Amino acid sequence: MKWVFLVTILFVLSTSSFASVKTPACMDRKDRMTFNENKVLVYRDMMEKKFTARAFVKGAIVRLMEDRQKHIHFEVDFDKDFSTSDDRIEVIYNTKFGEIPDFRAGDEIIACGDFVADPYSPHKGVIHWVHMNPKKGGPHEHGFLIINGVLTGQVNPKPVK
Repeated sequence: MKWVFLVTILFVLSTSSFASVKTPACMDRKDRMTFNENKVLVYRDMMEKKFTARAFVKGAIVRLMEDRQKHIHFEVDFDKDFSTSDDRIEVIYNTKFGEIPDFRAGDEIIACGDFVADPYSPHKGVIHWVHMNPKKGGPHEHGFLIINGVLTGQVNPKPVK
């Protein structure tokens, strides 16, 4: 009887919102990426505006910068040391691709998407397209966002007919 109870509890915990999701593969064409925060900072600091590259980063949410037109802008700190700001980037998420889980400053965030050098961003670079690509064969790879172990960005806002 104790064994059945234990199995039931483990099942409930594994399917609840408290369970961490396995991080999906972040792809750059056919190559599986590893976290590249240092490269993203070099891109941000050294490349011309509108330069693009794939980004796969892990950090901590500093704050919500903006929430407008179904796009949420996060300020993300890579080393999780909020006393420094030289390692921060802006991550932009389109909420049409799934709801954002509850979060607060200091929570872990993982983003897979497209980096763009952007002189108009307060952090001189953004990572966007951190959600699935609803157009098969389109110009963007699939991306995703994970906040505190909860995966989002996988809802297709334009269901296939």
